[in-house]
Amino acid sequence: MKQDHRVRLTKMMLRDSFFDLMQEKPVSKITVKELCDRAGVNRATFYSHYTDIYALYEEIERDLAQTIMHSLSTTINGGSLEAFSKDICTIIAQNEKLCMAFFGEYSDPDLLLRIVDTFRERSIAMWSRTRPDLTSSELSRFYTFMANGCLAIIRSWVQSGMKEGSEDIARFIEKMANSGLAAL
Repeated sequence: MKQDHRVRLTKMMLRDSFFDLMQEKPVSKITVKELCDRAGVNRATFYSHYTDIYALYEEIERDLAQTIMHSLSTTINGGSLEAFSKDICTIIAQNEKLCMAFFGEYSDPDLLLRIVDTFRERSIAMWSRTRPDLTSSELSRFYTFMANGCLAIIRSWVQSGMKEGSEDIARFIEKMANSGLAAL
């Protein structure tokens, strides 16, 4: 039990330091030495948990995707765009440090697109219930448009320090989605 607590604490310190460094430079420029120095752990401790910086990055990416999918699984299956948007913005607000790193200047844009793409099929299914007259091709294009627009809105919100409430951003996203669906 004590070891589990120490392992969790060490990984948390490494992650927090990694998030800080991700705001300063690209992942490819972060070294194990500077990460360990910032986290206050030795290199042997780092290597007992990860093979390299990219293994840590992949674990964080996987955990983030699982957290989002778990949190949103009931919302998206229920078909409410309002609840879905609100849940996404709440998750981001609750994970501010992580999101500052992943939406920052040095973030990997492909990571966010990979995470967003996990919602493609479910979102299209949700929208097809609302607009059964639209083809799957139209809904797929609409998803691409909305996903990229939402990422831009969320990135801007996070980079500006999340001054607006998550509910305000969620309402804006919902309005854009509903307007876009209506325009189709």
